[in-house]
Amino acid sequence: MNRKITILLIIALLSVSTSPIVGRALTGVGAISISFWRMFIAAIFLWIFSLVKPQGKIKVKSNINRTIYAGILLGIHFALFFEAVKITKIANATFLGTLAPFFTLLVDFFILKRQYDSKVLLGLFFTFIGSIIILGYQFDLESKYTIGNLYAILCSISIAMALMIGEKVRESENTIVYTRGLYLSASITLLIISFFSNENLINHNFNEYLGLIFLGLVPTILGHNSIYYSIRYVPPTIVAAFPLGEPIIATVFAYFIFSEVITLNIFLGGFITFLGLILISKYKKIK
Repeated sequence: MNRKITILLIIALLSVSTSPIVGRALTGVGAISISFWRMFIAAIFLWIFSLVKPQGKIKVKSNINRTIYAGILLGIHFALFFEAVKITKIANATFLGTLAPFFTLLVDFFILKRQYDSKVLLGLFFTFIGSIIILGYQFDLESKYTIGNLYAILCSISIAMALMIGEKVRESENTIVYTRGLYLSASITLLIISFFSNENLINHNFNEYLGLIFLGLVPTILGHNSIYYSIRYVPPTIVAAFPLGEPIIATVFAYFIFSEVITLNIFLGGFITFLGLILISKYKKIK
């Protein structure tokens, strides 16, 4: 693999891993507000960049609607993810929040009836068992940890659906052209959600706005867009494996910054889940 792309993917992984840490640190900012500003700042940056360096327009008309639908799901994903980060352990939120490959595979296998290598099915089993271990520890529907864990799973389902829609768009559209519309659609969705939930989107202090700008530029623009860019130069299975390191790095950050204890269920469940997702990403080839 090209050394430049390898470095870019490592930077992307480190960038994305800062997201839950900054989200937890923004104690005075609600989950929807964090999500809105992250998407809105990223969208504005990309639209300004497109004015300076024209990127063209969406080529296929039907992709406009697909981008809007994917953006709605992406907005819901981030709202659920940051809510999970605030009320459960960062390790739980990140491990359960990266189950998109698991859910897309379920759709492929049970709905689209696609046949996969046995190693992929083994990965599906490991991911399921690992998630149950993380989710099942001290399971209580009245516990904020359990509710946060469920939010994390729902956010994985949302991003899985967004990725399945976006996969079709990416076949014919430029990365920036797609993501600028995607992020804008997500931010509009979050703006509407904030209206009905009475979430405060403004009146944050200077340091909080700095944190929100950081989320829009570092984990989103530098992180996610670098991953989208790399897909053009290396096999998708390699690119897909890099974000799976986010829960591990975020968990280590959380241990040193917030003193979050890495319990046995997180260690064991996280390891099994990580192993399962690696198998899915590496061997996901239709027979």
